[in-house]
Amino acid sequence: MRTAFEAVSMGEAFVTLDSLKILFEDMDLQPTPSDEQLEELMLTCGKQSSDEYVSFELFARAVALLIEVNADKLTTSSQNEGHGHH
Repeated sequence: MRTAFEAVSMGEAFVTLDSLKILFEDMDLQPTPSDEQLEELMLTCGKQSSDEYVSFELFARAVALLIEVNADKLTTSSQNEGHGHH
């Protein structure tokens, strides 16, 4: 994970939100969040709305959260079939 982050950050300690999307795609995290979902995810992880950059720590939290959310979806999707999405 650190290697993927460093490849995108070009040796910097931060990446932009655009780079973050590329990172998630490279890591094959499905589904890749939309810009709005990404912003929401980063705010949930502790990013300040005025920050344009994301630290590795924030990135790691976001990945953990995405994996957790996706795992929840996998375990609950079979139970939720037939129910409308909001």
